[in-house]
Amino acid sequence: MRRVALAFGFLLGIASAVSAQPYASPEALLEAFYEPYFSGDFAEDESIFRSAALQGLYEQDEANTPDGEMGALGFDPYVNGQDFDIDNFEIVESDISGDVATAEVHFTNFGEPTELIYDLVFEDNGWRIDDVTSISPGREYRLSEIFEEASGG
Repeated sequence: MRRVALAFGFLLGIASAVSAQPYASPEALLEAFYEPYFSGDFAEDESIFRSAALQGLYEQDEANTPDGEMGALGFDPYVNGQDFDIDNFEIVESDISGDVATAEVHFTNFGEPTELIYDLVFEDNGWRIDDVTSISPGREYRLSEIFEEASGG
């Protein structure tokens, strides 16, 4: 598999890509999604990156969480931690099969190697994040399963 290494400067250069919907490739989606982790300019509404199914899990969790309480997520599943200092970021070329794809993202967070596998879907004329799985040893999880467990499913 070919690896696409992303430099910090390149990520800053795509800051305007967040508004350039839809994302034509899984790599373009993930590049735009991770750009705020380098620039600090996070969108108020991240639903533009999520599939309808994943967005539904976020909305269900919010609806089931009492005011003032923490929902299912006590960490940022996209950096596998509460805080972030990302370095050595790379996206492994995606594997596309029709309207679904997988892509691995590798980086270090505070020097800790982190490996995530993204399940992506093509909907609404662009690629969207449908789920994410951490395969980092000792820190494994699947985002959809975290929401399922929290809802009592």
